[in-house]
Amino acid sequence: MLIESDENSNYSKRTFDQDYPNSSRIEATYKSGNTTFSSWYNIISLGYYPANIVKTQKNSKEGNQYWIPDNYIVETEVANKKLRCYIKYISNKIVKYTIFWKENNTEWSVHNIEKLHQCRLEISNTSNISTSRKRPLSVVQSKSGQNKRFAFFGKDSEKDLSSLIMKHKMTTQTGQQVVSVRNIELDFNGETIKLIYNKNIEREKLDAIVRACDESLLARDGYRRLAAIEPYLTREYLIEKHRKYITSIINKKIRIGTFNINNMQFNDNNLDILEQPDEEILVKETEIGCGAYRSIKTLLEILIPIWKNTSPPVLKEGDTINLKIGCDGRNVGRKQNHVMFTFCLLNEKEKVLKPDNQYCICLYVGREKYDDLAKVSQLFHYQLLDLQDNGIIDQDSIHWAIELFFCGDWKIIDIIMGLTAPNSKYFCLFCNCKASLRWDMDKTWKNETNTKCEKKQSLFPAINYKNYLPDELHLMLHISDILMDCLFSDMIKKKEFSKKIKPEIEAAFRNIKVHFEFFQSKSNKKQWNWTSLMGPDKKKMLEKFPVSQFISGTYGKNIEKLWHEFYRLYTILHQMYLSEEEINQFEIDAQNWICTFYCPTQGYMNSSQILGLYRKEDVTPYMHVFAKHVPQFLHQLKKKDLHYKFSLLQVLKKKPQTGTTMGGGIDGESSVYKII
Repeated sequence: MLIESDENSNYSKRTFDQDYPNSSRIEATYKSGNTTFSSWYNIISLGYYPANIVKTQKNSKEGNQYWIPDNYIVETEVANKKLRCYIKYISNKIVKYTIFWKENNTEWSVHNIEKLHQCRLEISNTSNISTSRKRPLSVVQSKSGQNKRFAFFGKDSEKDLSSLIMKHKMTTQTGQQVVSVRNIELDFNGETIKLIYNKNIEREKLDAIVRACDESLLARDGYRRLAAIEPYLTREYLIEKHRKYITSIINKKIRIGTFNINNMQFNDNNLDILEQPDEEILVKETEIGCGAYRSIKTLLEILIPIWKNTSPPVLKEGDTINLKIGCDGRNVGRKQNHVMFTFCLLNEKEKVLKPDNQYCICLYVGREKYDDLAKVSQLFHYQLLDLQDNGIIDQDSIHWAIELFFCGDWKIIDIIMGLTAPNSKYFCLFCNCKASLRWDMDKTWKNETNTKCEKKQSLFPAINYKNYLPDELHLMLHISDILMDCLFSDMIKKKEFSKKIKPEIEAAFRNIKVHFEFFQSKSNKKQWNWTSLMGPDKKKMLEKFPVSQFISGTYGKNIEKLWHEFYRLYTILHQMYLSEEEINQFEIDAQNWICTFYCPTQGYMNSSQILGLYRKEDVTPYMHVFAKHVPQFLHQLKKKDLHYKFSLLQVLKKKPQTGTTMGGGIDGESSVYKII
């Protein structure tokens, strides 16, 4: 049977000779110009027409369209090469065309066999020309030239490997490959070259790498160096690309605003603007400033579902959300300081001590000054009032009451509450005690606001004055500094200090595994200074330093006992549970400790005496708060089923990733924006 094609193009006329289904072979002839071509087709499977049929494309406006069958398989011959063609629907609207031929058995996804043949001839000719012009790899000196050579080698080797896979039948019954090449590792001049073919790295793996780099503070440059040594590590640019992807998602949910503290204008909608979704760039050149901030309410809307769904749940319906706001400053360079505001959920109990559970809401370049903090506080003024008065409603329409707390060192609380300095006549943050009477443990002072000192406007009026709690870390640091100063100042005055006492004290610190040394001031060679210890080393010193080894007799034992007793009292603050009786006993012991500290000399001159330790004037404001107000805070928190987890240690540990970026970073973003 002869069938002539109905194509109207002058390019070709096709005639088919077939006796299907008696014979599966079809002979065909067609013309291109004055040349006649013949071909044959062997129908292996006619397939079937699916419910959603896809038609062929028109080759002209008046051209015909034909239905495309599914699972259609046919053999033919082009340019003396035997081909097998497959048609397979991979979705309702997408059809995959697969062609195999025996020379290289390479898989192609095309529509037109003639174009495939022409393309193959062009590739073959191009490859021959380019190969003849290539220089040996050992002659190529530039790194970019070598990388290009390896890249081209990788592309060609991928094709050849695919051919080998097909040759060895590493396929399914329909000819689909079941084996793929992931990478090839080469060695060139002692350097490992890794050719990666499957670049679709799992998102979970990239998430894990980004998180590991962030938590370990591994910067881009550091990871890039590691990846250069170890070729199996994921490339740094892929990690940075994924980090930007994560950041873009987070920024759409939790927008970050920027400000310049020297040119700030506020209105009631500052944080409302941050709560609105924005698909545009979040930081523009006109917005670059020295500070960045986030909405507390937006963060809570994301965190509350997490707190509800943990096992066991941190929040249960009916609970009050106890939010602690913290603030502290730190040096980040010789001439630059950062001030950071965070909040955490006190309901998390012991977990609140982890830095990851501190959520930064504001960071600016500057110092802890009233004028600057007053400007920053306006960012959260109305939102804090709304949260304290009205609470928040989560995505499940559950209403949560909120109680706000504030924690900081003496300086920051003093500024936030609008009080005067701790060296003023009425120094205390929580009572009207005179500076001259802070040693007196017989007087009773309740936790109330200071009404006798000169006051400025409170910066956070939404927070009840009874919910301003002193940072227990700074309590320990300051009081231990006083104990060290009182001890070492007396020893430095002795003649044998530099030759005998100094090396013995430094050796005693080495025995308890604490780095400590004395050194003379550069400005005054006669003045001795000593190493400033951090919190963990100070606790170790209070517990283990042998004071009585350097001061003989009862006097030395009393000072050593004073150090050990303060350490014991401080550890009580870290206990998970304290009964009312234990808190009352803590108050008695703390006041007795103060009395021991300033106990006067007993006895008369020229007779046996019991030497007193230190003067009443040496009792500091921190000691007054430790003995008179901390016990009251413990009672107050116990009624709310909270613990005294009021420390800025977690804020101090929340250090930014100080990594570098290739090319000097991204223009248009402030440093604090990147940190927050």
